Amino acid sequence: MPHAPVLGDLATPVTVIDADTGVGEIEALIRADPETLGLVAVDDGTTYVLDRPYLESVLAGRLGYGRALMFRRPARSILPEPALVLPAATAWDDAARAVLNRPAGAKSLPVVVSFDDGRLGIAPVGPLVEHLSRRYESLAQDDVLTGLGNRRRLAEVAGDVLARDDRPVALLLIDLDRFKEINDELGHSRGDDLLRRVASVLAEAFPDRVYRLGGDEFVVLLDDLADESDEYLEKLARRLLHDIQGPFTVAGVPITVEASAGVARTTPGRRDLGDLLAGADTAMYAAKRHRTAVEVWRPELAAESTTDLRLLAELRTAIDRGELVLYYQPLVDARTGRVESLEALVRWDHPRHGLLTPAAFLAEAERSEMITAMTDRILADAVRQTARWHRDGWRVPVAVNLPAPVLAQDRIVGVIAGLLAEYDLPAGALKVEITESAVMTRPERSADRLRAIRELGVRIAMDDFGTGYTSLALLTRLPLDELKLDRSFVHRIHDPRERAIVEAVAAMARGLRLTLVAEGVEDQQTADILRDAGFDVLQGYHFGRPAPPVETTRRAA
Repeated sequence: MPHAPVLGDLATPVTVIDADTGVGEIEALIRADPETLGLVAVDDGTTYVLDRPYLESVLAGRLGYGRALMFRRPARSILPEPALVLPAATAWDDAARAVLNRPAGAKSLPVVVSFDDGRLGIAPVGPLVEHLSRRYESLAQDDVLTGLGNRRRLAEVAGDVLARDDRPVALLLIDLDRFKEINDELGHSRGDDLLRRVASVLAEAFPDRVYRLGGDEFVVLLDDLADESDEYLEKLARRLLHDIQGPFTVAGVPITVEASAGVARTTPGRRDLGDLLAGADTAMYAAKRHRTAVEVWRPELAAESTTDLRLLAELRTAIDRGELVLYYQPLVDARTGRVESLEALVRWDHPRHGLLTPAAFLAEAERSEMITAMTDRILADAVRQTARWHRDGWRVPVAVNLPAPVLAQDRIVGVIAGLLAEYDLPAGALKVEITESAVMTRPERSADRLRAIRELGVRIAMDDFGTGYTSLALLTRLPLDELKLDRSFVHRIHDPRERAIVEAVAAMARGLRLTLVAEGVEDQQTADILRDAGFDVLQGYHFGRPAPPVETTRRAA
C-alpha cells in the first residue's frame, strides 16, 4: 500500500555554501548544473535558499550592482529572508500549509528540506500547492466524520448515473431513531463514534455507494438492481437495518441501533435526484410514524405527510386547550380479581374527529419536542385525579407511561416531586411505566434517574417486556418493582412452546422479586393459565376496557 507523500519525496539534493562564498563562484555552480533549483547558504546557523530565478536576477545586475562588482562580493551581501526549513518526513498537506502561511513575498520560494542524516535538499512549492488544492476539492465531497461521500458527491455521482441510461435506480434513506438522546446522554464525541461505526457497516455492505447527508441520515444509491420490485427493495432495506443494529459498545455501553428507512426508485420518465430524495424522505417518516421500520414510497404517503404537519399543529393547540383526556384501565389481582391499580391512558377528544387513541398521534409527538409538554399534562391530570380518589376513600395506585425522550431528561424527577407535593398525594399512589427501548440508550443514566424517582416512593414498572433487547443483567441494575409481559406473548400462551417461554419469564421475575403483570388478557381461560404460571397481576379487556374517571369510579363502587 503506497505511503502518504512526504516532503522528502519531492526534494532534490542541493549544494550548501557558506556566507563567505563569492558570487562568481555561485554563478559557476549554477552553470555547472542546469537542472538545480538553486543553492542553500548557511550564515551563523541560519539557513537561506538562493533559488535559480533569484540568482539569475542578481547575476544580470538587476539588484543595482555592476556585474564586475557583484563578482567580488560575498554571498552574505545577497542573502534574502531566512528560508523555510522543514523535516523530510513532513506530510505534503502540512508542508503546503506552512508555505502558504509565509509572507506574501516569500510564498513562491522553494522549501529547504532537512533529512535525518544531516543532508539538505530543496523542494518546489508548486506541487505542494496543487496537492493541497486537490485535497481541499476532495474534502469538499467527503464527509469529514465518516469518510463517506457527502451530499455534493451524491449529487455528482447520482447525476452521472441517472443521465447515463434508463436502467432503474433506487435510493435508500436511513435515519437513526432517537439519536439526539444518544448525543445528550453520551456526549457528541461518543455519538460521533457511533455514527462512524454505523457508516463502516454500511460502507462494507455497499462500497462506494453510501453517503452521509448530515446528522444521522445516510443514503445508499443503487444502480445495479437485481430486482426492482418493492418487495426486493424492502427486503434489502430491512437487511441493512439488521446489519447496523449492533449492539456497538460505545464508552463501555452496549448500544443497539434502531433506525427507519425510506425507499424510492425511478419511474419511466422521472430520473431526478431531488425526486428520489423527497420520495425516500417521505417514506422514511412514514416508517417512523407507522413504526414499520421500512416503507417504499407510494403516492398516498405524500398526503399522509401533509396530514402529519397539520396534526402536530392541532396537537399543540389541543394540549393548551385541555383536549387530551385520560382513560383508566384496571389491573387486577390474578387470584382474587380485586382491582390492584389503574393505568392512565391518554386519548385526544378531537373537535372534528372525535375520540382518538394514542396510535393516531403519540408517535408524531414522540418525534417532536411536544412530547415533554404532553407528558407534563398527562402526569398532572393523573396525579390530580388520583388525589381526588384518595380523598374520596378509594386509595388505588395509578400508573403513567414515561416516553423515552422524557426519561432522558433530568427534569422529570423534579416534575414528579412537584406534582406529588402540589396535590398532597402519597408517592406510593403513583407508578411510572417505562419501556425497554427507553433505557437502552444509556442504562446507567436511566437507572440513576429511575432510582431518584423511586427514592420519592414512586413504584417503577417495565412495560412491554420481551419486545426489545433488555438483558437479564440490565434488569438486575434497574430499580424495578414490576415487570409487564408484552401482550404478544400472552396471545400465544395456548401454544405449549410459547407457554414455556412465559413460564421462564415468570420464574425469572420471581427470582428478581418483581411483581409480574400480564397485558392483553381477553378471556378467563388465558387468565387461569397465567395465574397458574405464577403471574401476580392481570390486565386486559376481560377485566375492563379503558374508561373515563366517572365510569371508572362507578365500576369500583
